[in-house]
Parts: sequence; structure tokens; C-alpha cells
Amino acid sequence: MGYLHLVGGKDKGRKIVTPRGKNVRPMPGFIRKAIFEILREEIPESVVFDIFAGSGILGFEALSRGASQVYFLEKDPHLCHLLERNIQACGFEKKARVLKRDFLHSFPFPSRKIKPDIVFVDPPFSLDSGSVLKKLYNFKVIMEDALIVFRYPEEQDPFRDCSFFKIEDRRKYGRSILVFGSLKVNS
Repeated sequence: MGYLHLVGGKDKGRKIVTPRGKNVRPMPGFIRKAIFEILREEIPESVVFDIFAGSGILGFEALSRGASQVYFLEKDPHLCHLLERNIQACGFEKKARVLKRDFLHSFPFPSRKIKPDIVFVDPPFSLDSGSVLKKLYNFKVIMEDALIVFRYPEEQDPFRDCSFFKIEDRRKYGRSILVFGSLKVNS
């Protein structure tokens, strides 16, 4: 096992256990720090969906900064178990829930009534990010008011011909591109 440290909030410096190997690509600390600096006003008391959670580091950063509830969506059973262990170790049992779901092949969310304020989408770089973006649009009723932070590799651009997403900001960090925006519900 490896570790990542939270880069901010009340739990700054806390270790999050991560799996070793190439199956998980946790977001580097400098990118997390940049994201949460941008979102500093939106995070407190927010409901967050961490889609393709992996290590869950984005969700844990949100909890450290005052998110009221985080839903970790992850299909890998080993990673789900690790997420549960980290939630317990951090004392976030009342504020975090792990959903063992495949985002691309099922209804991944806890309920149609629970609507997020912020959605982190950080799929494996080996996935077609355009397919992930289109699947996200299928849930526009749930996501209609959410701020979406979408990470993809510079070799792909799922937003090139995308008419249903309003881009508010785009940033490049190494070979990662981050897009901040929202779904256009009436597209």
C-alpha cells in the first residue's frame, strides 16, 4: 500500500491509504491544491459525487474542507474496500458513502432525489473520455445544477464537438486537462 496526504482543510496532512500498481492514478497534490483553491467557496456544506473515485482522494479533500456529504462511485471491489477503510480511519462514516457501481453500465447514483452540488469526474486515461461525457449527459436531471470538474488526458478532447456542456474554465497541468463547467439541460 501507498499513501497520499490531504493538501488542505481541517484534515490537512492526514494520510489516505492508496493501492500500489498502475490500476489507480491518483491526482497529484499540486493539481488537487489548485482545484480546491478554485472551489474554496463552493465546497463547504456541498453534496459531492466522486465518479471513478479510485483512491477517493478528491472526495476526501472535499470532506476535509467541509463538504456535507460525499458519494464515492467506484466499480472495483478492492478499491471500494479501501475507500471504506479510509472513511472509517478518518471518522467520515456519517458524511461519506461508497457506491460499488460501474458508471458506464448502470444507474450509478444513490437515488434520483439526491442531487450533487459538485461532481468530480476523473476516469482512467485509458477510457474514452467522450463516452464518459456522453454518459454523464444521460443523468442531466440529477446533474442539472451541479458544477462538474472533468479531468482528461491532453491526447483526447471530449469537449471539441460537445454542444451539451458549458465550459466555464479550462486548465492544463502536465498532460492533464481540467474542465470546470455544467451540463446544458435544454440541449
